[in-house]
Amino acid sequence: MRHGEIDQYASRSRWRHFDPRVKLACVVGMIIVASFMRDLAPLLIIFAFISTLVLLSEVPLRHVRGGIILALPFIIFPSLALLFTSGVLPAAIMALRILSSVLALTLLVTTTPMFDLMKALQWYRLPKLLTSLLLFTYRFIFVLFDEMERMSLARKARGFTNRGNLLSKDVFQTLSYTIGMTFVRSHARAMKIYDALLIRGFTGDIRTLNEMRAHRRDVVFGAMFLCIGALSVMLQVGVIQWMLSN
Repeated sequence: MRHGEIDQYASRSRWRHFDPRVKLACVVGMIIVASFMRDLAPLLIIFAFISTLVLLSEVPLRHVRGGIILALPFIIFPSLALLFTSGVLPAAIMALRILSSVLALTLLVTTTPMFDLMKALQWYRLPKLLTSLLLFTYRFIFVLFDEMERMSLARKARGFTNRGNLLSKDVFQTLSYTIGMTFVRSHARAMKIYDALLIRGFTGDIRTLNEMRAHRRDVVFGAMFLCIGALSVMLQVGVIQWMLSN
């Protein structure tokens, strides 16, 4: 069964051939800068810059929208908390700060194949155990979805109609058995996949056909992020305002 993977459009993205190490450093740096912004103007600059890169990436907007929808609870609840305690402007700043960070991460993961991203993380000396956990967790999600679809098909074949409610003993029992068997079958499949990897010599190192090598375009890409980050910091600390006033 096919599922929409988060990097399914990376191969046709405009930013696909950029060095994943440079993209990772740029995105993480921009998120750090955005997290320290307390004024609306620098955050608007960061948001506009990231949004432009997303629009130019040639990744379908519906795919980007899916990632933003998943992050909506993390945007809405902190913003509402600030709205009721500090006012409209702090709430808007918080929402824009989180949204800019989410967009930056979405830009990174939708334009970079997952294995290239894991390889870049290992290049930055992230422990192999953590990169392996990230990769296996990502793959296990789709294994879990496959088993859920299989169990749903099996229930329908046995006459289960999804009618009723959780207060019904039969419905609650059926769903409980389904959830339990889904995890059991998913675990069994995951162990088989892991055993197959060990047989093929998997040691935790991420290997890809593409060699990571920085080019002139990567320098330009990094310089754009550096300029926007520096401009935002200068606006935040008042350097731009001081230069204009003099």
